[in-house]
Amino acid sequence: MTHTKPANSQWTDDQWRAIAEKGQDILVAAAAGSGKTAVLVERIIKKITDPNDPIDVDRLLIVTFTNAAAAEMRVRIGQALDKELAKNPSDLRLRNQLTLLNKAQITTSHSFCLSVVRRYYYQLDIDPAFRIGDQAEMELIREEVLEELFESYYGAEDADSFYELVDRYSNDRSDAELIQLVQKLYDFSRSHPWPEAWLDEMAAAYQIDKGTTVDDLPWTADLKQSIQATLEGLLKILDTAENVASEPGGPHPYLENLQADRAMLTNILEAANGTWEGLYEAFSSLSFGKLKPCKGDAFDNNLKERTKGYRDDVKKKLTQLQEELFSKPPEAYLEDLNDMAPYVALLVQIVKDFSRRYAAVKKEKALVDFDDLEHFTLQILRAEEARPGSEQSSEVAKQYRAQFQEILVDEYQDTNFVQETIINHISRGNNTFMVGDVKQSIYRFRLAEPGLFLEKYKRFTSEKSDEASGYRIDLSQNFRSRREILDGTNFIFRQVMDEAVGEIDYDDNAELKFGA
Repeated sequence: MTHTKPANSQWTDDQWRAIAEKGQDILVAAAAGSGKTAVLVERIIKKITDPNDPIDVDRLLIVTFTNAAAAEMRVRIGQALDKELAKNPSDLRLRNQLTLLNKAQITTSHSFCLSVVRRYYYQLDIDPAFRIGDQAEMELIREEVLEELFESYYGAEDADSFYELVDRYSNDRSDAELIQLVQKLYDFSRSHPWPEAWLDEMAAAYQIDKGTTVDDLPWTADLKQSIQATLEGLLKILDTAENVASEPGGPHPYLENLQADRAMLTNILEAANGTWEGLYEAFSSLSFGKLKPCKGDAFDNNLKERTKGYRDDVKKKLTQLQEELFSKPPEAYLEDLNDMAPYVALLVQIVKDFSRRYAAVKKEKALVDFDDLEHFTLQILRAEEARPGSEQSSEVAKQYRAQFQEILVDEYQDTNFVQETIINHISRGNNTFMVGDVKQSIYRFRLAEPGLFLEKYKRFTSEKSDEASGYRIDLSQNFRSRREILDGTNFIFRQVMDEAVGEIDYDDNAELKFGA
């Protein structure tokens, strides 16, 4: 049940809902300058000091993105507790919370994983005196392992397939590109809760069954969306070219060519809504008529060159698209995939071999990296019978589930699939409080997955309901900046951010609202 906001409260209605609501998973979409940290601290304090149902601070798991943010959060909670204690100096329970604060789980995801692994190391095949290797040290070990791994493949008796793989994925000077590819695939696989299963799934995509069409391939839909976006952009360039040609002194005869180009582009764009075969046929008829003559003083040379330049851009990009994707028929792509399948399978095998060798060297040296901490934690939290697609929790996970009455996750937009799986194992399905802003997600290069935030943002409801899987709260009021700054920011992002480009529409819910 929602707590009533106190009279003369400093909090907005949305902020108060983020502070007081409970009973469901809650996602708070907190825009820049919306008082996110203050709301988070207030929610924690309210839970600790609730007269009807108080929670000890060590029964909350508070996950932040950086150690500095965790330290700041601990200090702010301590200050808030001191403030409450000043009002009630004789409250022994509040005093006890200050003591418990020292051992409370206010931590980064990696630090929480470290605490789990330190506590349950005996369930893992690792040295209990392990240490976390620094980045430079781990890079050197990687290089040594990769060098030995590739030497073993080069020296194998039946190395023909490996040499062919090297030829396909490297240049004629070195195999550095293939080595980099192995590392990238390894790193990307480790951002998934079942790395080997993800690698197998990738290899399976190249196994083409009889009757498969290009439209059945897993990446075709995304590729067609990208083509559509490109074509729509080219139509915009034609709009500009037509506007310039229509100006006084403009090359009016060019309009006939531009309109023919538009008809052809529109036809291709319509074909992109259908099958790949139809799109291939539409590109097969690609042709550009010669520009109509524009001679005499009636035509401005500058406007002629500008119009011609815009049209040349369209021709160049369309021709490039045709050469890259539609220079051969659809069945040729399927033949290429069939041809590539054994080499992709070998590539996956090399990545798995690297993973095992790298793990063995780390074990020998009693070293772990941050990815290891996450996967070791998953190993501890999973039941033995868990399988890809069927996560089942261990007794240890159930103990954590009983311990943490609420899990609060800051900067949720930068969570990855592994961290999300860990949270799911220790949450109760109705006690996770997630705060973030997908518009501020900048860590995809570190394999963060903002899609986790977006999926919940779309699925959770803005009105609380027992039938809903979760509750969404938008904190869009900005208390940090002047109105002129916000108006300018909103104006720019309304033009450039939509679901196709930024994965979220910059609509009334997403824009910054003046609150200072």
